[in-house]
Parts: sequence; C-alpha cells; structure tokens
Amino acid sequence: MGASRKKPLTVKEVEKLTAELPSTIRHHALGGVPGFVLVHTPHGYTGYALFYRHRGRLKKLTLGSTQALKLGEARSLAGQRRNEVEGGRDPHGEKIAARRPPPNLECDRMWEKYMTLAASQLRSRPEKERVYKRYLKPVLGRMQVGEVKRSHALDVLDPLVADGKPRMADKVRQEGAAWFQWLLEREHVERNPFAGLRKAEMKKIIRTRVLSDEELKEIWIASEPEGRWGLWFKLLILTGTRNMEARGARWSEFDLDNRVWTIPVERSKNKVEQRIYLTDATLDILDQVPRFPDVDLLFPASGNEQNPMSGDQKVKDRIDERMRAAIRKRGGSEPANWRIHDFRRTIATGLQRLGFRPDVADQTIGHVGSTRTGAAAHYLHHKYEQEKREALEAWSGHVLDIVANGDDKADETITDDGNSE
Repeated sequence: MGASRKKPLTVKEVEKLTAELPSTIRHHALGGVPGFVLVHTPHGYTGYALFYRHRGRLKKLTLGSTQALKLGEARSLAGQRRNEVEGGRDPHGEKIAARRPPPNLECDRMWEKYMTLAASQLRSRPEKERVYKRYLKPVLGRMQVGEVKRSHALDVLDPLVADGKPRMADKVRQEGAAWFQWLLEREHVERNPFAGLRKAEMKKIIRTRVLSDEELKEIWIASEPEGRWGLWFKLLILTGTRNMEARGARWSEFDLDNRVWTIPVERSKNKVEQRIYLTDATLDILDQVPRFPDVDLLFPASGNEQNPMSGDQKVKDRIDERMRAAIRKRGGSEPANWRIHDFRRTIATGLQRLGFRPDVADQTIGHVGSTRTGAAAHYLHHKYEQEKREALEAWSGHVLDIVANGDDKADETITDDGNSE
C-alpha cells in the first residue's frame, strides 16, 4: 500500500475539525492511508470514507460513522480496503452488487427462455415441452439453474429407470443435457449436471397396446374436426398402413376403378410392394380428400406441396384429449397411453377376433410375419389378395358398426391375446 503524504491526524485534531457545522458537505483528509477522509455534513453527521480510482473512475467507499468506529479502527479498515484496490478489486462496486437481488435464474424461467431462443422453430418443441413439464419440472422447476447438481439430475432419471422406462429416461437425459449445455454456453451455470451420465440400458420391449372398440370409436369421432388430418387418421384405421406410407401416399398409386392402392417398393418399410384393397368406407374417405392441381400427394404440406404435411403429434394430442373427455363423460375408465402405430396392432388383433388366421392378419397390414421368415421366405409366395380383401371388408364393416352403434359395442374390448371381453 502506498503511504499517504499527509501526516495522520489525531483524535483531538479530528474533534477540532468537527467542532462547527459546515455549510456544505466537507471531506477532511485524515492521513496515514491515501484517500482516507472524514466526512462532515451540515446535518451533523460525521463518518469515515475512502476515495480511490478503479478503471479510471473516482469512487467513494463509506466505511462507517464516527460513533460506530474509532479513528484507529477506521484507519486500519481503510488500509485493508486500499490494499484490495491496489490488488485490482473494487470494494465500492462489490458492496453495490451485494445489495442487488440475485438474477432470477429459476429453472422454469430459464427453460422458457431456452425454448424461445433455441427451439422456437423446431418441430420437436411440443415434445420437448412435454418432457420438461412431465419429468424435469417436478424436480427442478423452482430451483435456480446454478443450484442443480448431478444428484438432482439422477432424481429425475432414476425413477424412470426403476419404472422400466429406460428409453424415456434416456430421452429426458438428452433433453436435460442439451438445455444445460445452452445454459453453460451463456455462463448461467458452471457445469452440466446431465453431461456424462451413463445411458440407461435398453431392453427390447414388445409393445402390446391394443385399442378397445370404445377407444377406436371415440378416436374416429374426435378426428372429424381435424380436416385433412382427420381423413388421414381414418385412412390409417381402415387400412392398417404405416404413418409415412399414408402421409406420403400419391394419387398415382391409386387405381380407383379396380379399388387397389399399390404402395411401391421404395416407399414400403419392408421393401415389398404392398397392394391394399379399397373398401367402400376407404373409397368414401378418399372421395373427401381435397385434390390440388398438379399435385400428386394426397396430403401435401401447406405452402410446400412437394412434401407431405407434418405435425401429426400435435394433431394426435388434440384427438387424444377429445377422446379422453368423451370417455370420462360416459363414466368410462381412463385410457392407457396410445400411439398412432398402435392402430396396426389393433387391426391385426381385431382380425383375429373376427375369425381370420394370424398369417392373413399379418399380410393385411403389410407385416412380414413368422410364416415368411427363414426358409419360408424362399418358398412361400402366395399374395393373399382374396384373403386381404375379405379381411379389409370385415374390418371396415366392424369399424363402421362400432362408430354407428358405439353404445352397444363399447363394452366389448379386444384384449392383447386376441380374445374379447
């Protein structure tokens, strides 16, 4: 610390300086420490302060009143603060910063900011929001992002693993890691608590969800306000085709006179041409699909007619909400979660219930069943055209029957083993 060129004043000398009230605020150099002064105001206040420069700016640090500090104590404190200044610190700035409330970096608020700045244009934003609200928010929502530790991340993930949901646990881990990486890049946090966590072990899970007649009816009805999307849902229910097989369907694939829809090899998941018989119900749906000049796609995206429409998850969520509300209104039990792909399993299982053999059900939905694997794939080449036609006619009739007479059919449920209850 540099020495003051002024001789340190004594207590008596200070008392003499403050014997009379000044007309304006006065600062008397007290010596001993550069910038150490006595502050004297017209209202009679006397106290100690330290003047110093930080980054070229003159600053004043209040040390305390003469009633709280003796002169020797004040001079010692001034010397400590002067040493801090010479070490590059800014005691006055630090004092002001300490008075400010800490920035609001609550997880809920920072997630909203992350969504606005980083994910606003992503198609996956609704799914990200769902993951946060369901899994991250209950544990982290009210915490400051800087308080989140690895133990908190594990509090989110471990219950999912314990509940037999390793895929969801890994999805949540990925979303959490991406979010905290974004926070880390902006210096809101010093570490990413989700980074480096071991990926949950994945065991192949055989999905068995089959929609009941009551659920199928309410999904059919709930799809009607969705326009083209509703027609797409009904096409899936009637034909058992896969999501993109129907969404990417082209008018050039349909022979309406001969009632056949041919999905070419390049659009078929199993790389086998699929021929689907068009029932009266399916033809009625196709008749309602709007056609656009010079556009081959059945369901082109709005504003980009060369690509199929997108956003099926949002539509599914709205239909699911209406379906659940209708079932609750009737006093039914809350349905289990379902996926669009479950239509295929529901149709295959429903055809078994209607008396069709498993191999016919497999072929009807374009599935390579157990009868077409191994050596059988080399020798069994029957196309099942007649059987598939009969199966789709029976299935279409069943669907229209439960939609028209749902109250009688709703009590009959297709179970996972293909039986009815």
